[in-house]
Amino acid sequence: MKVKFYLDSKITSSGESAIWCYVREYDKTFALNTGEKIKPVLWDKILHRANLKKEKDKIKKGVLNDINQYLNTIENKIHEITRLVRSKDFTAGFSIIVDEMKKQFNKREVGFFSIYDEFVSLKNTEVTKPTIVKLNRIKALLEEYEKFANDKLNFEKLTPIFFQKFYTFLITKKNLLNNTAHKDMQFLKSFLIWANLNKYTTNEAYKSFKVKSESNEVIYLTEEELMKLYNLTLHDNDRLARVRDVFVFQCLTGCRHSDLQNLKNDDITSGVWHLRTQKTRQIIDIPLNGMAISLLAKYSGYPTPLPVISNQKMNDYLKELCELAEIDAVIKTVKYQGNERIEHTYKKYEVIGTHTARRTFISLSLQKGMQAEVIMSITGHSDYKMMRKYLKIADGHKREEMDKVWGSSVRLL
Repeated sequence: MKVKFYLDSKITSSGESAIWCYVREYDKTFALNTGEKIKPVLWDKILHRANLKKEKDKIKKGVLNDINQYLNTIENKIHEITRLVRSKDFTAGFSIIVDEMKKQFNKREVGFFSIYDEFVSLKNTEVTKPTIVKLNRIKALLEEYEKFANDKLNFEKLTPIFFQKFYTFLITKKNLLNNTAHKDMQFLKSFLIWANLNKYTTNEAYKSFKVKSESNEVIYLTEEELMKLYNLTLHDNDRLARVRDVFVFQCLTGCRHSDLQNLKNDDITSGVWHLRTQKTRQIIDIPLNGMAISLLAKYSGYPTPLPVISNQKMNDYLKELCELAEIDAVIKTVKYQGNERIEHTYKKYEVIGTHTARRTFISLSLQKGMQAEVIMSITGHSDYKMMRKYLKIADGHKREEMDKVWGSSVRLL
């Protein structure tokens, strides 16, 4: 079985010719339109590939390299189809192999984005609404990239160079921070894993693309700040008093705001909150300490255990509340966009939100000696890697406590 690529004799108004794949066995030939086009001057008639030496511009050379990788993928796929067909029936003729090629390559006609839509539709019953919003956002970004690159996407074109270019596009054209772009790439990978499992593609180029996420500052309340908030007098402001109580309860239990919104009175028995998390659907038992139980008792006359409001309003009111409590330590954050270092300085109350409560619970629990495994069983974390950034905070706290008791550290060596 011989596979060669040739240019169509017709040249388009843009000066390009279509690239055709010719599959030959003895005197029989099958022609397949690859869907790619190239200027004849950039084509190597001997190698039957784009000639990278004819182009000096790095970006244009990258496009030519993408074409070559795509053609390599088609050739490899044809040989794989031939192998599979004849491994089942070694007498299979050329026409049977061609029929299988048509079936395999016609899958592309379904459309890359149509398959993505099917993926999102099926995920609707498995993940939360915010995750669906993120998945739809990835589709929009891919569509933007397709227009930007002037290249129609399909699975075969998702080469290692594509992933590098798409990641660069997210940072340089969409102005995303490195960590945000990294998360978007992880969502895209989840789709491609699903597409492979469901036989829409055999392309696993995504496995070779790896980008490390960068550590962010963990913003949490110290024990002193938490108690300052807990004891803050708010007689004349019921609105902030309710927000304070809900937030402190979160700090004492490590729960997400979405789970607090679903809290019912019969979820708590014998001082234990029996919870099925909304985000991961795990079943978790959270033992309630005395402070948490006293907060629930305060709202015993309410229809719900706590007066929980929307996440957006809660975040707005928390900043107002924490400013009133003078939680105003200076916080510096460092993030990266490509190689650019971006620093911002805030007063602590400016960056506090409902997510701060969960981080506060983990950080203070570690500082007080609770084992990481126990914390994970309460918060529902299954990845121990997540705990490492909090363990660093706990180690720092040990140094502070040592200095308080024995005086400042003195390095003798």
